[in-house]
Amino acid sequence: MKKIIFITLIAFVSFETSAQFKLGIKGGWDFENFNISGNVGNQLKKDKSTSWNLGAVAQFPLTGNLHLQPEVLYSTQKSTLNSGNAKTEYKMSYFKIPVNLLYKFNIPVVNPYISFGPYLGYIVNRNDISKNTIKKTDWGISVGAGVEFLGFQLSANYNWALQNISDVSNIKWKNNKFNVSVAFFIL
Repeated sequence: MKKIIFITLIAFVSFETSAQFKLGIKGGWDFENFNISGNVGNQLKKDKSTSWNLGAVAQFPLTGNLHLQPEVLYSTQKSTLNSGNAKTEYKMSYFKIPVNLLYKFNIPVVNPYISFGPYLGYIVNRNDISKNTIKKTDWGISVGAGVEFLGFQLSANYNWALQNISDVSNIKWKNNKFNVSVAFFIL
């Protein structure tokens, strides 16, 4: 009898939990658009680069069509700066934590949404050049849109960096990026 009550309780809690929030995995591509300025920054040319991100995503309903979607993503970044004949390559890996507010338009079959929220990034790995010239933290605002269907979420976001990540006094470096990703909700 205790086993039946325990199993029933676990099933009820699992059903209630899954009805309240979603949990999944997320991955995608980042298209960097670094904004570098300052005395030396104006002389540098930037090569465009593409990288990837992978992590976990959760989604909590708040009220009506509003949902909160925190994420923890591992994100790689690479940039090559050209100054005359010299090329300098910066490689960094971040843990990024975006926390977005989603507004969903309840349409049958698909569920389009728009999103907005802050993000925080922390460098966990970087090459020697980056260690001497790039700060460990990055933060800014993310705006985006997407669609959910059949347990999947397709999204596109633009991250506006508000933090100058340069440790060099006469250069401002902002880490803007556009990303496209796919999430699959397990719960």
